[in-house]
Amino acid sequence: MARVLGLEEIPSDLRAALSATLRVSDEAVVLPNASRSVESGAFKNVVIRFSGTDPEVNPDIFSSAWFAGVSAVVVPAEIAEALMRDPAKRSIALNKLKEKIPSEMANSDLQVGPKLDGDDADRDTEGWVAGFDSGSCCVGLYSARQSRAPEAGLSGFNRAHNAYYLVCKAGGGVAAQTFHSRLTSALKAGKTLDECFTEGGTPGLQALRRVGLAAQRNRARIIGIAANAIGFFAMDTIGDNAACPDAPHRGAIPQIDVTYNCLRKIDGMPRSTWQYAAGCSDAALSQGLMASSNVAEGFVAFTSSNDEFRINLRNEAYNCVPFVTARIKTARELATSAADAHSKASTKSEPAHPDHVFIQERFTWLSKDVGSPVDIEPPSLWGSHKSEAFIANWARELGVASCKAIRMAPEAVCVAAMEPAKLRAAAKKVKASVGPVSVR
Repeated sequence: MARVLGLEEIPSDLRAALSATLRVSDEAVVLPNASRSVESGAFKNVVIRFSGTDPEVNPDIFSSAWFAGVSAVVVPAEIAEALMRDPAKRSIALNKLKEKIPSEMANSDLQVGPKLDGDDADRDTEGWVAGFDSGSCCVGLYSARQSRAPEAGLSGFNRAHNAYYLVCKAGGGVAAQTFHSRLTSALKAGKTLDECFTEGGTPGLQALRRVGLAAQRNRARIIGIAANAIGFFAMDTIGDNAACPDAPHRGAIPQIDVTYNCLRKIDGMPRSTWQYAAGCSDAALSQGLMASSNVAEGFVAFTSSNDEFRINLRNEAYNCVPFVTARIKTARELATSAADAHSKASTKSEPAHPDHVFIQERFTWLSKDVGSPVDIEPPSLWGSHKSEAFIANWARELGVASCKAIRMAPEAVCVAAMEPAKLRAAAKKVKASVGPVSVR
């Protein structure tokens, strides 16, 4: 039986799932807020170490959202506050975000992200589109109250300052999907992890390198698009060295860049060992620390006691911290709830969403046109996940007790819409209650 350790009491169903999925040579550390997705079967907030030389790795352990993450760029206060003070400017910025950010949730023919295969120099062989690759993506302006001194080095002068960030959460798109397909096929064929990631293996070392950067490159370009949408034209950017020579582009330089669902080989071990951070961020592959809360609350970032984003994290959980929060309802259940709420609201001429004013003021999304009589909110805005809950109880064990927590609240954010298949079913239900008159 695999070795399974936990910072807190491990739910019996999660322990049973890990024991049934892992091999005797594997081990796992279960972080706070850990769970297993009832939809995909992927584990969340679990760090797993695999033997690289033993076969029969269960591919169901891995999420298809390989190396997804979140990136953040500091936005000058004068730009952010000018937008927040003027409702008209905020509305214009939201519309621009909705129009300018491509999304697979709105266009079934669209494929975002770079391709997995590259040339001999690991560069793209053709251009690609940056955008949302799943229903969990978002990008936009976030605000925070950050305690710091007015100038660096002034001890005892700390006070609360308004801080603003452009934050993007997205995955690697085509590269991640192709990588997942190839790795799954190789593991089902009996390959070991070492055999999968040798030169000439499948998926191979080049594939691992490219998928490891795909989501980061995608987010950097999305942030660049979002910066123009909110009027932040002076943001620092850098050329993408992995871009195709015939399709060069630039991306943002993030102050925070966090990766989860990541796989890496551990050096200095007696035997070949691979570490997979399932739904949690690996400090060795991340620049800074960040965790998500529910969409309406935003994100939690960490700085050192000197207000630096770069943190040297060390803990007993293989230097990983939780990223995702526990899911409350599945996307299908939320789509049904949203459809029911809109059906009832249509007969009473009142908002369907319980937090309608807040959502309309700060969020936008672009749904696929399925003939819906109303614009149904994405599942993430219908209470899909719980709030962040690990810092208060587990900060010391996770190595962040001495860090400052920055809670980033949404101000003008574009989120991915409901998946077209679920949206079509929800729209059909609403249309039946509304009748032939369009109220969209």
